[in-house]
Amino acid sequence: MSADSIEPGSISKIVSAGLGGQENASDMAPPPKTAAELEAEAALRDLDAAAGMSTDPGSEGAQPKASTVSEDENPEATRARLMKKAAAQREKGRKSLTTAQSGIAMVQQQIVVKDRVVGSALERYLGAIDYCAHNLQRYGEMVLGKRSSELEEQLKTLIDEFFHDAELELGRVTMLVTEGQAHIKGDGLPWVQPEVLVPAVNMAAVFRSRLGIRMLKGVMKYDQSLELMASLEWNELISDGETGKRQLLAKQGVGKVYGFASHVNQSLARRAGSKPGEKKGNAANGSNAAAA
Repeated sequence: MSADSIEPGSISKIVSAGLGGQENASDMAPPPKTAAELEAEAALRDLDAAAGMSTDPGSEGAQPKASTVSEDENPEATRARLMKKAAAQREKGRKSLTTAQSGIAMVQQQIVVKDRVVGSALERYLGAIDYCAHNLQRYGEMVLGKRSSELEEQLKTLIDEFFHDAELELGRVTMLVTEGQAHIKGDGLPWVQPEVLVPAVNMAAVFRSRLGIRMLKGVMKYDQSLELMASLEWNELISDGETGKRQLLAKQGVGKVYGFASHVNQSLARRAGSKPGEKKGNAANGSNAAAA
């Protein structure tokens, strides 16, 4: 069953019709679902999952809101709230990246990220980005019509820009290390080579889309550049705060792509008739019916 045979915006109607019971027929087996109904249920399941790990549209990369008086008076409470939010995002993100789904072609990748900040950004955001690419490619046309191809192209452009920036950063830092080693050794000093003994992230992940894999490769390039930055710092070739600036650069780069993906995930879920983050309703009923 292809997406072309499903009328745009009709997912909720298909699911509703497919799940409707018959009165006084509790002893009768339900009729088999059509291919369109099964595809619609799968769409609601994936769209709801993606929306559940996405914040409100525009929350990432948007202008920061003015803090309230209570937040100003109690910065520790604000910090605790943000840490709790980040922890919840990491948990959802890791679940998305490590959960295989039946009936979907996926690619396995062993992810090892050494930098703590980059690792946190990967756990929080990469799953939603990968889900966004997958959902646009598989369900986008039936939910959004021709608009889906424009959104997919925008997502691809953002990921390509992120990957290109990561490549440039890695190349720049590699050159600095090469020059630094020559300088240190020219002075007759030993080159100090630090290493991360315990990585921030070490997990077997699964990906639903090629764009998700490309995003991962960009993240890994930033991680490699930060590992090289550590050697520059230990050999006193850069200031202590320079590494923090590059960590923020990597985090903001991932966050920019996530901001767009989050917006799309929420929009797809709304247009399909499921409420972002809600496990009840058509999506949950569809899962229960499929399990039965």
